[in-house]
Amino acid sequence: MTDSVQTFALATLMAQHPMAWWLAGMATGSMLALGGLVGLQALRRSGKRWWPTALDPLQARWVLVGGMAASACALLLGGTVMAELAESWRDDSARGWGAFDDAVAVGLQAGASMAALQLFATLTHLGDKWTLSAVAVAVGAALWLRQYRLLAIGWMVAMAGNALLTRVLKSLFERVRPEHLHGVATADGYSFPSGHTSASMVAFTMLAYLATRLLQPQWHAPVAVLAGAAIFTTGWSRVVLQVHYVSDVLAGWVLGGVWALCTVLIMESISHWRRAARPLHATG
Repeated sequence: MTDSVQTFALATLMAQHPMAWWLAGMATGSMLALGGLVGLQALRRSGKRWWPTALDPLQARWVLVGGMAASACALLLGGTVMAELAESWRDDSARGWGAFDDAVAVGLQAGASMAALQLFATLTHLGDKWTLSAVAVAVGAALWLRQYRLLAIGWMVAMAGNALLTRVLKSLFERVRPEHLHGVATADGYSFPSGHTSASMVAFTMLAYLATRLLQPQWHAPVAVLAGAAIFTTGWSRVVLQVHYVSDVLAGWVLGGVWALCTVLIMESISHWRRAARPLHATG
């Protein structure tokens, strides 16, 4: 009984104060993005320390195998979390995600102001399919034309792969969306995981990663902060607009985050391999 009361209280608090949760979420997202930046910098420092300046072919293979193994572990962990979310949602008890999702949705249906709905109806376009498709093509073309072929391929694989995974998972789970009768925003199709959320997670994470490869160091932290804020904003907008449940958005963050992480790990491995193998080719 205590767990169900606490769950309902938290859900009510979220529904009653969407703007406060948005500000707190953006701050949290920005801090997490900065943490990711620090982790990436540590990975690059450790790569230079662990791997010699010149690798033989066998060592080069192990660099790539290490990146792929880390990616596989991330995919396994992300899949486990998503499965837990889906299973808990199916749980009929008052402690599952289903009860929490319903409580937040009902609270927002009853109490979300028209001003808040209109604001988030605008902000949610950060994750629109056509918006991110245009960004994907523009960034990919720019990278390719400037001879950043590996970055261009990684970027397009990240964006296209996430879109495909999201579509497959939606068809697999076939979850119905919450009712949204306010008329400010509408959405069709299945709900789990949130496509806006996963797509924006991949797009803004990868843009922040590209910034670390192409921009001066003083720009890395500001771009990471903006990316973290945009990622949370897009996901939270889907909840406030009542076109997704909270667990849909959490699953979208997990899916997009894991897919972007896998892409970055493999791209970093290939970059280290190329950099270390270059002296061998130069002297061969």
